[in-house]
Amino acid sequence: MAIKDLLIAYDGNTGAKKAAAFAVMMGNKYGAAITGTHVFRSEAYESDMRRWIPEAVLETMKQVELDAEKEIEASFRSEIAAAGFTGELKWISAQGRPNIILPRLARYFDILLLGQFTNAFQLEVGSLQPEEILTRSGTPLIIVPKEYQLRPLKEEAVVAWDGSRPAARALRDAMQILETKNKLDILCVGKGADKSCKAISAEHDIITHLKQHGINASKVALTAEGGSLGSVILKHCAETDPDVLVMGAYGRGRFGSALFGSLTRYMVERMTVPLFMSH
Repeated sequence: MAIKDLLIAYDGNTGAKKAAAFAVMMGNKYGAAITGTHVFRSEAYESDMRRWIPEAVLETMKQVELDAEKEIEASFRSEIAAAGFTGELKWISAQGRPNIILPRLARYFDILLLGQFTNAFQLEVGSLQPEEILTRSGTPLIIVPKEYQLRPLKEEAVVAWDGSRPAARALRDAMQILETKNKLDILCVGKGADKSCKAISAEHDIITHLKQHGINASKVALTAEGGSLGSVILKHCAETDPDVLVMGAYGRGRFGSALFGSLTRYMVERMTVPLFMSH
């Protein structure tokens, strides 16, 4: 399916602004509409203390929330305009639990873009958690590092591949992006005599499959001796500076473990390039 409908989770922080600018590059390239959203949780209306709060105070609190939402929307529209977006732009403000409402909303879009999680995997009330968004939405994510230096697209990408179901799922979901790239590295990372890139059929491996889509892909075998899989992948990305790194989340293959695997956690917390993930 063509990329025509992008959703950005935006709250005005540095990571969200980077995600917005990256979305503009994608939107202009693919002719996609961009929708910004902010899901806020009104503690005053969910607290057991609500009945003790005077109505006048509640109304004031509600107005403060509405004013804050207007400021966030204005910031979003300003960032998108400054980045030079020329397509359709929309905004959705929603109230509720972000980990519930945002994934539900994302189901109606092609890709959800977010800034890097500042509190990834920490159980804080109301905080967004990458594993919950992935498992609940059914929509691919692109997470943009908060320290990412935005630059024009090079049309180069990297795929972390081990032949597992999560890796295959991410590859399929990212195909519309990968088909537009001029260079694609398929990373096979292991220790010693690793066979993570070895296909069941020698006549039809991942490179053969990608060639059927007109993609110029190359296998890149890396060793993890003396280092973690994540550090090896990020080292390759630092050297090649791709537009995006594609990888699966979850699974029990070499690139994951039960539930949110250690490699996925490592990448979400230490990513240096935009990270495309799906589940």
